[in-house]
Amino acid sequence: MEQIPSRLNGVDRIGLNILAALFSHARISKVQMSAQVGVSASRCYERMRHLEQGKIIRGYHADIDIARLASCMQFLVQIKLLNYTGAHSKRFEKAVLKIAEIVSCQSVLGHIDYVIVVVAASVEKYQEVIAKLRASSDNEFDFVTFPISKTIKSSGQSDLREIVGALMRDEASPG
Repeated sequence: MEQIPSRLNGVDRIGLNILAALFSHARISKVQMSAQVGVSASRCYERMRHLEQGKIIRGYHADIDIARLASCMQFLVQIKLLNYTGAHSKRFEKAVLKIAEIVSCQSVLGHIDYVIVVVAASVEKYQEVIAKLRASSDNEFDFVTFPISKTIKSSGQSDLREIVGALMRDEASPG
């Protein structure tokens, strides 16, 4: 069996092929996956469960165009907490988790603290979501809003093997 790069957290070639198949097509059957990966369906299922237990597979999702489904707008929002503390960030994150219109949130490094994506029927409804976030997080924050005009690429539209290959090349190259 080939050597496992340290960056892949114990995932070998077969595990990576299973992940790549799921990454590009979450509804793939175990039989189709076994043919694609080269191991039996029962072995694929066993390997998937191991990847789930290791929290490498976090869930199975459909890539749904919410804007098309609900005829809504999407907003990318950069957020900077004022008077940042660990306690403030935890309260903010708990508030984010409770607001359905916030469909994505990443904690980031740099001059801002978070990037969120909000869906809303209108600019006015978006402003209501931000007001609700302010009230429920009990934190003061500054924010910059970017209305999203078009999604060019979403996470499931890439080949996982190509992503991992690029990361491994980056890790191996000096610099």
